Amino acid sequence: MAHALRYLTSLGLLLAVVVLGASAQTTAPVLRFTVFSAKPIEGLSYVPRAGAPAQKLGFSTTSRSPVYEYRGAPPLRLVDATGAVVAEAVVPPEMREALLLFLPSTEKNLRYKIAVLDDGPSARAPGGLSIINLSGFALSGTVGAENVTLQAGLNPALALGPTGGKVALVSQQKGKAYPSYTNTVKLNRGERGLLILFPPVYQGSFEVSSRLLIDAPGAGGKAGAPVRK
Repeated sequence: MAHALRYLTSLGLLLAVVVLGASAQTTAPVLRFTVFSAKPIEGLSYVPRAGAPAQKLGFSTTSRSPVYEYRGAPPLRLVDATGAVVAEAVVPPEMREALLLFLPSTEKNLRYKIAVLDDGPSARAPGGLSIINLSGFALSGTVGAENVTLQAGLNPALALGPTGGKVALVSQQKGKAYPSYTNTVKLNRGERGLLILFPPVYQGSFEVSSRLLIDAPGAGGKAGAPVRK
């Protein structure tokens, strides 16, 4: 009898662990995310939830990807065709919508570094332009009617007028201003923009390379699929 009771107790504990594990998976918050890389990437995938088959990621060098979903413990791991982990995204637990920006990695064991951008409507509302300065230059100038001095990395979003706004940025070198970026950004109703500034293509140039990503947050505040390049 005592042996049978011990067996039933052990079985009950095992079942409780299984149930709790399954419950944790079903109650884990859903992360909705898009991906972007300025250089072509192929053959990457991730596991959207425990027990699910791997899902391939689609990249475009001119626009963000469609929206993907992940339900699981951090970090979000991306693997190549061989199953090797090539990138990891550490997303804050309170973040529900994110843009994963793929950059070259300086770590030997990972192929890509991922910059995580809060993509929720409270962080990046329609009608605004956010700028990520990865150019390596200290840039300043105007965005619409606003005078700006860009810091490295993500800068605060700026509101554009109903007809858009002109972006004109220069780099100061030895007391002289060199034009680095000039463009007019136009947003339709409900759209928002993300301007990513990269180092110049040619060594010695002050003209930065760039990508302008324009999308519209979807219904219910979900990250929007790309609408324009």
